[in-house]
Amino acid sequence: MVEGITFKNLVSEAFIMPLRSVLIIDDQYPTWEEIFAVKIEGASLDDAETRVATEKQWHNSATAREVTQLIRQFRAHKPGLIIDIHDGVSANRAEPKTGIETPEELADHLHQSDLLILDYNLEGPEVGTGGDTARKILASVLDNQHFNLVVVHTSENLDNVIHECLRSLLNSCVSQYPEDLQEKILILDAVIVAQEEKGIFDRSIIEDKLDMETYLAARHPAGGQMKALGEFMRGKGAFAQLNEWAKELALETAQLKTFFYWAVEQFERKYISDFCHNPSGLLAWRISENCKWLRTSRGFVCFVKKGPENLMAELETALLDWKPTPSRLISAKYRHEISRLGAEVEDTSLMQKHAYAKFYETICNPGSNDLSAEHTELLRTYRLKNHVARQSEMLSFLVEEAVADYGRKIYQADLNSGFTYREHYNVDLTKEADKKRAISEYNRYVCCLPSRKNEDGTNMSEQLDSGHIFRLGDTWWVCATPACDLQPGQSIIAFNKGGDTSLRPFTAIKLYRSGPDTLTHHHINSGSYCYVEYLDEIIGLGIRPSKDDISSPAIQKVEWRTFVAERGGVINNRTLSLLEIQLEFKESSMKSERKEAEVVAKLRYEYALNYIQRIGASVSRIGLGYEAK
Repeated sequence: MVEGITFKNLVSEAFIMPLRSVLIIDDQYPTWEEIFAVKIEGASLDDAETRVATEKQWHNSATAREVTQLIRQFRAHKPGLIIDIHDGVSANRAEPKTGIETPEELADHLHQSDLLILDYNLEGPEVGTGGDTARKILASVLDNQHFNLVVVHTSENLDNVIHECLRSLLNSCVSQYPEDLQEKILILDAVIVAQEEKGIFDRSIIEDKLDMETYLAARHPAGGQMKALGEFMRGKGAFAQLNEWAKELALETAQLKTFFYWAVEQFERKYISDFCHNPSGLLAWRISENCKWLRTSRGFVCFVKKGPENLMAELETALLDWKPTPSRLISAKYRHEISRLGAEVEDTSLMQKHAYAKFYETICNPGSNDLSAEHTELLRTYRLKNHVARQSEMLSFLVEEAVADYGRKIYQADLNSGFTYREHYNVDLTKEADKKRAISEYNRYVCCLPSRKNEDGTNMSEQLDSGHIFRLGDTWWVCATPACDLQPGQSIIAFNKGGDTSLRPFTAIKLYRSGPDTLTHHHINSGSYCYVEYLDEIIGLGIRPSKDDISSPAIQKVEWRTFVAERGGVINNRTLSLLEIQLEFKESSMKSERKEAEVVAKLRYEYALNYIQRIGASVSRIGLGYEAK
């Protein structure tokens, strides 16, 4: 174990050391094309592109020195970075002031680097659009599938720059107001109009009572709005002046609360075109005297004045100020190790040519010839996913020791600092409410797989599998049929095989909903319960109602039923079409009712296997003749 390791070392190993390339976007910096263009014999010196290139500031000594220092610091990084420079200028432009690339054109350049250095004013001061292109680039970068590191450097006021960027990543408060609140605001606005007509009130001075810094503090995801509303109602803190302003109207308490939302709406009107319609996920930020940054689920952005000798150090300082959790550090390290070893492991594993030749044969011919084309394709997809799962398991197995070593470094550094890293989670496990929520979320995390989403945010189609938990009406069920029996082409269980191969019988165990607070450690450790998230709430599901499950939670008998899945068991948009069989004859046939089940979650394999075993234990139990008092 390395002694004397610090949080700075951990952050550097997770985020800085993995960097391999940097892309600099600045309209005044030289590109490879224009550097070599002047050396081409017979090249025209009068076209628009050449004219713009000769007008760039890097021809001046001061800017040339700035570019050189920037490149040298990236070359000095260990390992040295691959450096590219792009000026954000369209190659086919005709006019110097109208040829800025669109964000769509720039997207072709943004995928190629680990670190993006972004000049905030790409349009040049003469255009007067004030960072509009840079904000669109930023939104594009934070919308792709990778976790990106971005340094926005500018000569402008950094507070104004980060305020503008935050507005471009947030949606307006007004767009989120419910109808009843909008109606209250309209009623209050009529009262205010009447007061304005008397000269008692003036809404035009809203920015004297509420500034951008205070507004954004109210928008912060860490309880910003509720905290702001509380301060306003008490007339304390940054909202004291707004409260004094509201008192001019002599409002009742209920109207005073509505005034807060009215004031926010009035403030937003000036900036309404700045807000976006699709806000970035998990947006958070910090604006202090020494450090300014924002982050989303897909990137981290720090804001730096042009001129520092070491941008990498500025980035590292911002990352330290962010205080990433130990979990995020481990995740970043795991991602890097997979990337670092992936090619080597891939080459080594693929040397087993006979094994992979057989694998490809199973992909080309996944089932028997009597399967329909649709079910053959389903089986092919299943086998491809199975192959990916094995490859992922192999990669994880090979990198787990390196990631575990890094985790031990985190613990050692935390030990040396007096165990302060737990504070990075902003969760106080000594508080009963936080502790209960933590246990519920942890139990759901360990038993359930994450939901699969398409790039557009819709749910991916999937095949019914063991461990799928679904809601049928008001009842809860978990599929307890082994995965191999659910594949297309497998022998039908429970029924004779009919002519419709799209029907797949399966067994499910009935589950009963319980609030996590009602479950004791006897219930939780019995193996009879699982945890899922439904309608933004963690709920417990057990094989018996918790109120009937006090004395002996670990019972053998379960309530199970056979269903028949339609369409080969394909789940579309979290909906499974099935037939519920009833012990009743209708026109000499067993009665069945077609229903739509809502698929809520999928258990991890070992937790699904637990319920499969419960079926076996339940049907093989033996009744004994004992008597109880």
